[in-house]
Order: sequence, then structure tokens, then C-alpha cells
Amino acid sequence: MKLKVWHLVVSIVLVGGIGRCEDFDDALARARETAQRHRYAETIEILSPFADSDNPEIKYITTAEIGRAYFHLGRYKPANRAFREAVAIHPEKPETAIYLEASSYLIGDTQQAYLIFEELLRSGARDLYLAVTLPGSRRFLAEPEVQSLLAEFAAPLEVDVREAGAMGVRLGESHDSVIESLEAASADPSARTLTAEAGPAVIWAFAFDTQQHLTEIVLYAGNLLDYTPYRIRFAAGIDWTATPAAAIAAWGPPASIRTNSDNSLIVDWDFGTHNLRMTFGQPGNSRPPDLPEGAAMIRSLHLAAGPLPP
Repeated sequence: MKLKVWHLVVSIVLVGGIGRCEDFDDALARARETAQRHRYAETIEILSPFADSDNPEIKYITTAEIGRAYFHLGRYKPANRAFREAVAIHPEKPETAIYLEASSYLIGDTQQAYLIFEELLRSGARDLYLAVTLPGSRRFLAEPEVQSLLAEFAAPLEVDVREAGAMGVRLGESHDSVIESLEAASADPSARTLTAEAGPAVIWAFAFDTQQHLTEIVLYAGNLLDYTPYRIRFAAGIDWTATPAAAIAAWGPPASIRTNSDNSLIVDWDFGTHNLRMTFGQPGNSRPPDLPEGAAMIRSLHLAAGPLPP
């Protein structure tokens, strides 16, 4: 990712003695410990002597950590200055850029925030968890410029409920075939479940039986919408904005409809060879501009080769 929104010149000088690095490692460990205990003023005090280091990596880590400490203290202007320095050294690191975007927005530099968010999306960033959970997220997401950018860079996630497929794979495929199609990496090749997350939020899961054939696909549509640019698109011309009435019109009468304890609506279809469950509820961080107030939208989708859980 290349952010071209600052006119800063950084002179990188690879110097610094071994003893200095050892001092920094010790200071960084202590600073991170104080940050974990929410003693952010101490974090800043410990790391400040290293903020002007000639070693670019030490300077990057220091300014990024100091920026986060100021950010958590609600001191967004010094946080913004620190993140500018950090991003000038490593513009390719999305997390630091997201913090700069958030601090820019919170100090009123909305155009800077929009430019950074656009560059993040343009770079192919798919995990926007931090961007939409930091302070001011709901106000930021409600901005017409942000909604326009999300629409422009939306990544379609194709689902065919009648053919029991999503994201280019179908129920019954082998574990290896699914990994190849998804271009996924698994730390455990024998794992019975493959998952993907945006931050700590699970956005989809693929489950396999003992013979390593795909038996379940679960898409957490609410998390996809709230924390990523992914937008579900169905073969029947229905998309992520579908209401329960639109889904029933597309796929016919459901096998069952019931209300959950959280007032979400659970709708099941039986297609003979497989089953579909869609859960509808209130929008989370994002909502379609034309969605009527109080209307429900898709929060999760579950395709299964066998019976659905109760």
C-alpha cells in the first residue's frame, strides 16, 4: 500500500549500537506491559527517549506505540502526529494507517481520513475491523463519502443456495479442493474446520466430515458487512440487503420459521440434497441507506449437507 497524502521526507540511516538496541528492547517490553494495564502515560514516558532514534525500525515501533497510547488517552492530536511519523516510515502497514485514519477523523481532518480509507480499500485491504470499531466508528460509517467508497470497492462474495455453493466451492468437495479454491492457508491440514476472521470477528467457516468432505458452509453476513468490504451476492438476483420476504420470494416457502431469544428471525429451507438456514436481525455497524427503520436483514447464512442443528 502506498499512501500519497503526506509530503514528508524521511531520512533512513541504519545506525545504532547494540547496547542501544538492548536498552530499547527492555524499554519496549516495559512499555507494552504498562499499556496492557492501561497505564498509557507511563508507556509514553518510557518510550519517548527513543522517538528520535536514527534506527528507522526503532523509530517506527516507538512512534506507533506512543501514538496508540495517546489514542487510548483520548489525546487525538498528539496521537495523529505520532502516527504520521510511523506511517511515513512504513506506509504498507494497514493497522498503523487505520489508526492515522481514525485520529485524523477525530480531530476534524475528515478529508485526510477519507483519503487514507480510500487507499486502504484500493490496496486490497479486506480486514477493516479496526477501522470500524475505533471511537467515532458509527459516525464515520454514516458519512456519505465512506458509504460511497465502500460501494465502489465492495468485493462480491457469490452464493448459490440452490446449488449448495459459496465462494467458488460446493458442499461435498474435498478438503484439498476447498483450500485450493479459496487460496487458503491452514496451519493444520487435518483440521475439520477452516475459518477466517476480521480482527477477532469470524466472517466465514467451512466444516468437513471425517472423510474430509465439505459438509457445512457458514457465512457470518453481519460481520462481513460490519468489518469487511465483502458483500454477499446470490445467484437469484438477491444481495446482502435481502429481507425475509425477499428471500422467501426467491427460494419458495421455507420448511420452518421461528423467532430466536434475541428477536432474530430464523428461516430454514429444505432443498432435498441440502439445507439452508438464514438468520435475519437488526443491522449492526452498517445498514443499507434505503432499509426501512426496524426492518431486518441477513445476519448469517448456513448451508449444510445434512440436517440443520435445532
